[in-house]
Amino acid sequence: IWQSCYLFTCLVLLKIFRQIKKSQSVGRFCTTMDKKYTALVLAFLVAAADANSINLKSQPTSKLLEASRNWGDLGQSATVNDYVDNTIDMIIPLIVKHGLDPMDLPEVIEGFEVRPLLITYSAWLKIYDGYMTGLVNVSRSGDQEVHYFAKMLRLRIKLQFRDLEFIYKYLIKAMNIGPTGGIIASLNRFVVIVDILLDFNNDEIQLQQFRLTDIGRLRVRFTGNILTDWLLNPVLNLFLRIFDTIIIKVVEVNIRNAVQNEIDSINASVKEVVRELEAMNH
Repeated sequence: IWQSCYLFTCLVLLKIFRQIKKSQSVGRFCTTMDKKYTALVLAFLVAAADANSINLKSQPTSKLLEASRNWGDLGQSATVNDYVDNTIDMIIPLIVKHGLDPMDLPEVIEGFEVRPLLITYSAWLKIYDGYMTGLVNVSRSGDQEVHYFAKMLRLRIKLQFRDLEFIYKYLIKAMNIGPTGGIIASLNRFVVIVDILLDFNNDEIQLQQFRLTDIGRLRVRFTGNILTDWLLNPVLNLFLRIFDTIIIKVVEVNIRNAVQNEIDSINASVKEVVRELEAMNH
């Protein structure tokens, strides 16, 4: 995901190898390529052999593959922490491209009750003009693993996003009063887990799993009118419930949709190139 053009190039290379194999004029060369292309594609993905073209720090392929583990019939796995660290900045343009930072948040209206003295009153809270910032503060979370088996490469990516802010305006209606103001909610972190399968059997990328997890500590600050305790506490509790049940779910869906759209774009580009290559072969 942090380098869609790179993955696209890998898939196109694989298709070129297959098309070369069909050519009668280079049969001997193709036999050799057929034996080596699987290892080449794995090395290309895991080791970043074409480092200069994507501005990576130069590092020999053999050194990058030292951490790989061969499990025989179960395939080969490798940890690619350094590679992810060196390429993670490539996510930021995609975040901006898909409108994820700042990210628009939904308007929500919820009812609640207040009890200033002995009588309970109905009230409602409206939060609107909301947006989230800070998604560009991204870093690797834990080990990043790739696993290759049966011409399929599975990438499990864990990314941590830090110092996020959720900004809203609010309107409260309770006991014929209507205080207004702002809400600034600061979240220290959350982690996104993305599980991607690159299937070289049909030249397709598939999103296997997407999950937002490890949600950190949320601090909420109200601006504007000063709210009395009998009103502040229920409004705060209501906002926390809205955050847990609506806001963070919207954030998860928006990020997932952006990831899926990027994958769909890559797959569409690959299919177009495949069609052109097959047309040339005929």
